[in-house]
Amino acid sequence: MKKILSIVLLLVLMLTGCSSEPEHTLSFVEGKQITVAERDCVAVFTQYTNGSSETAIPADYLTVKAFQNGVEILCLVPTGEKTEGYIQCDTSVQSGVTADVVWLFELEDSSPVTVEMTGCEPMTITLLEE
Repeated sequence: MKKILSIVLLLVLMLTGCSSEPEHTLSFVEGKQITVAERDCVAVFTQYTNGSSETAIPADYLTVKAFQNGVEILCLVPTGEKTEGYIQCDTSVQSGVTADVVWLFELEDSSPVTVEMTGCEPMTITLLEE
């Protein structure tokens, strides 16, 4: 029985890997209010690193959420368009590459926006006064 458990444990370790380093990482660069397709938005500018062995789409592996007044707001993804030189979160990134990625959220009002991202502490973005 011990021999079988040892083999099963070895197989599990082989399948899951021994590394504790995440394959997909995200770091916050800047957050600001912008207009996209005639909509008021908050843009969360990030740097994404694809440390996996395959091409990946950041939005498939990482989570970025934005909230106003405690309620999640809508994520917008204008596919194929760059925003201030940053690619959209649904754009493929090859293995071993670090890319500038933007996440856009449609604003409900002018209240501050709280952003929650994989691997980061929640942060608040104060919007421009109009």
